[in-house]
Amino acid sequence: MKTVRSAIRQAIFSKDFLIGWIGVIFVVLVSSVPDVFEALRAGGSLPNAFHHSLIEKAIASDAMTLALPILAALPFTASFVNDQKSGFIKYYLHRTDRKHYMAGKGLACWISGGSVLVLGLLASYVFFAVAFLPMEDPAAKEVGDSLFSAGLMRSLVLVFLSGAFWSLCGITLAAMSGSRYMAYASPFIVYYVLIILHERYFDQCYFLYPKEWIHPSSRWMLGEWGVILLLLGLTAALAAVFFCTVKRRISQL
Repeated sequence: MKTVRSAIRQAIFSKDFLIGWIGVIFVVLVSSVPDVFEALRAGGSLPNAFHHSLIEKAIASDAMTLALPILAALPFTASFVNDQKSGFIKYYLHRTDRKHYMAGKGLACWISGGSVLVLGLLASYVFFAVAFLPMEDPAAKEVGDSLFSAGLMRSLVLVFLSGAFWSLCGITLAAMSGSRYMAYASPFIVYYVLIILHERYFDQCYFLYPKEWIHPSSRWMLGEWGVILLLLGLTAALAAVFFCTVKRRISQL
């Protein structure tokens, strides 16, 4: 367990994680500019829970759609390939066993890929709350806040699971190819291949449409739970591929 905790700390407290976190905040701010200008130009009090709605719209925006797989891949997807290329893995495996090493890499990548997105969104939420909450209409505040908070929490869960999946996708394909460039590029490539396939050829296969994973439509039988179960299933399958690939790579050292 010490190896797993060490890998998680390495992923979370890293320069790449900080860059990804700042990137999420930047994307949210950029995607929210039109709504902020329109609301301020209208004059008077802002709508109740305006700061909530900005985050909700940012999550479903085209900017977030474009950036999500890239930002999720930043923190830790290249870690295994870097260990392999530098030769560090040979020395590190003398201090721990293979199972804990593989579990640490996979879990740290999964957690960091989802956390960088959620923490960036939460930081943006705090900024919007400080900036706009005093300007919002206080009418029916408690009811509005409770409804928006529940919706926002569900959105954050979906964003976390989606980001975690794409991060694990990056480290898996990087391990398979032996290229650190694939660690950053492969989530973006697979993400957009799925989008193109859905929008041009298989528009009925909504369950394989990445945009649906963070902003599900009414077509899901179980609503958000359907997305959650799908992402957990895909993540489990991808994790199995990752562990088999890394095990084979380690045996070749």
